[in-house]
Amino acid sequence: MTVMEKMQEMLPDFSKNERRIADHILKYPYDLQRYRSINIADICGVSRSAVIRFCQKLGFTGFSDFQKALLSELEVSKPSAGSAGTTVLDVYQSCIEQLREKTDPAELAVIGDLTAHARRVLCYGQDHSRYSAQQMAFRLARNQVDATYTGDDSVIRSYEDILGSGDMLIIFSISGKKALAEICDAFRSRRVSIILFTMNVNTPLTSHTDHIFFLPSAAHSNSTHLLDDAICFYLAIEMVIESIQKKLK
Repeated sequence: MTVMEKMQEMLPDFSKNERRIADHILKYPYDLQRYRSINIADICGVSRSAVIRFCQKLGFTGFSDFQKALLSELEVSKPSAGSAGTTVLDVYQSCIEQLREKTDPAELAVIGDLTAHARRVLCYGQDHSRYSAQQMAFRLARNQVDATYTGDDSVIRSYEDILGSGDMLIIFSISGKKALAEICDAFRSRRVSIILFTMNVNTPLTSHTDHIFFLPSAAHSNSTHLLDDAICFYLAIEMVIESIQKKLK
């Protein structure tokens, strides 16, 4: 029995938190190529210890053991080179179509208007998301918006005493993790507008931000390639910049 089959068979025996983990991995098994146990915990809204217990319940010593076994199975079942299947361009084309179909033009216009007229904009992203936050700050500056970037927790804490009414915080987070809630609340208490760019439609930050731009995830396409979601972030950035340019004209 494969790891995936064993997870499917054990679904009725899992706790609520274990079921969240199983559902995510069954839906997006290739996530294990790029995530550690703490990342899976953030995405599923559970503790890291819950992820470890889940792996042990399946008969593994821990997450690394489970990760290695499942990825080995996926590698064996991967289509051979040259076989028919979804290409990288197909995946990103699908992301573009999803952006075209699912983005609310009115909401995009509101985000563009708020950003264009913000007194100051702070763009924040950690780990891989920092590149997108840097790009947003750069693109805003090119369009005469006072914008800067940070990915440092100590720096963003300092900005809690600097930014205020009329200012904006733009956060890039693939998982939209709950750990950002405290940061969001601190800025909102000073009447700073907050926009979140994320791929997680179930983000726990919904009540902690003013606007959320939900993006399709190339990494969740179940492609056999280890795809990057930064491209989706960059597309969204350009959509916001286009909206800003319309406002400024």
